[in-house]
Amino acid sequence: MVKFLLLALTFGLAHAHAELEGTWYTTAIAADNVDTIEEEGPLRLYVRELTCSEGCNKLGVTFYVNANGQCSKTTITGYMQEDGKYRTQFEGDDRFKPVHATPDNIVFISQNVDRAGRTTNLIFVVGKGQPLTPEQYEKLEEFAKERNIPTENIRNVLATDTCPQ
Repeated sequence: MVKFLLLALTFGLAHAHAELEGTWYTTAIAADNVDTIEEEGPLRLYVRELTCSEGCNKLGVTFYVNANGQCSKTTITGYMQEDGKYRTQFEGDDRFKPVHATPDNIVFISQNVDRAGRTTNLIFVVGKGQPLTPEQYEKLEEFAKERNIPTENIRNVLATDTCPQ
């Protein structure tokens, strides 16, 4: 776990935007309010692309949401805040931050406060289109526990992604 935290710290300080940019696909999502990430849930995002600009002080995220069997494409821009998190508006106020990146996966933490004031803490894992290995899934379970997200609230979403590439 110490290695993970050191990698997260190193990543946060380095803003390695070369690792962020490109085509990505949502692999897994976890949330303390699991209803938000169930199929057709408002925060079940099917990521397609990440783009950095202004030294990665702006992070563009293109994704689909599937509601009523219809895929809606959305692009948001997160603006880097003083605390190192990006802030944007989607289904309320969102703050998110990449905490671990490899050439194959990026792990984001996110907090959404919806229009009713309900706070949802999330973990998004994006990858290159492959499911998590058992070892990666175990690490995700450990990280979810640390973030006070029940492990039964982890959703493998790659198989349910029917939106356009």
